[in-house]
Amino acid sequence: MKNRLNFSKMHGAGNDFVVIGDMEKTFSITPGLVSALCDRRFGIGADGLILIHPSEKASFKMLYFNSDGSRAGMCGNGARCAARFAFDHSIALVSFAFETDSGIIEAEVGKREVTISLGTVTDLELNLNLGSVAPEVSFAVAGVPHALLISERAGDMPHDDFLGIARFVRYDSRFNPGGTNVNLANVVNKNSLFYRTYERGVEDETLACGTGAVAISVITSHLGMTQSPVSCNTSGGDILTVSFDKTDSGAKNCFLTGPAVESFSGDCSLDYYIKSN
Repeated sequence: MKNRLNFSKMHGAGNDFVVIGDMEKTFSITPGLVSALCDRRFGIGADGLILIHPSEKASFKMLYFNSDGSRAGMCGNGARCAARFAFDHSIALVSFAFETDSGIIEAEVGKREVTISLGTVTDLELNLNLGSVAPEVSFAVAGVPHALLISERAGDMPHDDFLGIARFVRYDSRFNPGGTNVNLANVVNKNSLFYRTYERGVEDETLACGTGAVAISVITSHLGMTQSPVSCNTSGGDILTVSFDKTDSGAKNCFLTGPAVESFSGDCSLDYYIKSN
């Protein structure tokens, strides 16, 4: 049958993706098509879409798109799923490197978990005052930008309340032009925390965020609250483990370990999606 798409539906700690192997680069992608495929009622449903392309620098290249169709430089949970997909489809071996828009990522695939390198965390800013809605916000870039609020209510705050605060921070002029992801965390002890993430491009809370876990771990270490390694408990129930070497301005040698699972695979006709977009 013509114009059919083969895909895998994957998730990393509940952060879910449509993953498409396109090593021949024959799949024509548009923001509208991404948004339609990621729609949870009329499409496959996902927080984002991943294309696996050939690379001249590494085993493959991961192209990442948010569910609204916008392209992002990096996604930690998505990168682990891309690594799992490449291993399962004989694109790469157990240990390998792959390319992203944010640079080269090293990966090691285990039985259930995948470990990836995320390089450095930069642009660290602590205790920013954004006003009465979010009086103390810290910020760092872990491939993509992340703001962090610390609260003992992180686990109990109603969804709508979190969205209200997150959207205030996400669109604050300080983070122009692209805005920022927003995290809410409660530190349990030096090596453990719980967190929630509002992801730009999804424009809602997701069950986990890999780059968010890395940014939060590094920021809280600079606030004197944690130290490497940090177990990051997600709202989806899984744990992401972050290790890093702290520096004066952020961190280096950052690694993220967590689950990467194929929920199911299938194929669908693109006719409906293309005609609709």
